[in-house]
Amino acid sequence: MLRRHLLSLLATSLATPALAQPRREPPPAIDDPRASHFAFGPPGDQWRIFVGLPKVPPPREGYSVVLSLDGGTTFPHLWHHRETRARDAPVILVGISYENANRRWRDLTSRAMAPVAPILFYRAPPADRPTGGREAFLSMIAEELLPELARRHPLDLRDMTIYGHSLGGLFVLHALFTRPRLFARYVAADPSVWWNAGESQREAAAFAGGVAAAGGTVDPAIQVMIAQAGRPRQNHPHDPTSLVRILSGVPGMEVLYRPYPQEDHGSLMGPSTRDALELHLWR
Repeated sequence: MLRRHLLSLLATSLATPALAQPRREPPPAIDDPRASHFAFGPPGDQWRIFVGLPKVPPPREGYSVVLSLDGGTTFPHLWHHRETRARDAPVILVGISYENANRRWRDLTSRAMAPVAPILFYRAPPADRPTGGREAFLSMIAEELLPELARRHPLDLRDMTIYGHSLGGLFVLHALFTRPRLFARYVAADPSVWWNAGESQREAAAFAGGVAAAGGTVDPAIQVMIAQAGRPRQNHPHDPTSLVRILSGVPGMEVLYRPYPQEDHGSLMGPSTRDALELHLWR
């Protein structure tokens, strides 16, 4: 049933005409007592954690979870999608917010590496952005934040989806490749696959090789959605479709490539958060 849903959504996306559409406005501010936030982390180096409770009581196994990066912008989208499309779904929404862009770059990337020789399509990060903190950030999520959320609310930690856009999508892919059992579903929207001259493709290839060496299949299956704004860039070495090809060749990976030819990088956040929530609800 899940595969039929995924294939149906993929067929719909491929049939979408590449027509220019007006840019989508950000969702309105949330004014609801079920939406709250709290500071988390050591003094002077904290995150703002947004939590959106559902209207319904938790099932016996606890609420399922959709966790989004860049929570200041992604959390409102997910909140309004849930409230309008799945009002009675027992799903908690969690957003991790960064107080400034420098902190965001640190959390979501590996250490920036300058090539020793010129590399085609190489892009360097801004000189004033610290990088290289993603392992610590991922450990914080897995070993500190999720247990704290489970202490505050009844959660089913076996039923979680993580969503990230841009650098957040790059981080989601790294989480998949290094902690594939932390989440049940991984959604990367316009992931920054150019980072370190295609580092995510190298990670994907290593992941596929590791699965092959360990028995050849992922069991239980893991669901992955990769969303892309605009038109795919044919034969571009850092296009996310290369990741789709690698991961689709791994048995047990339920991979959905979702193109949005009518969206740009910024406007992609609205429809991709909507589809991430729908993927989560199809479990």
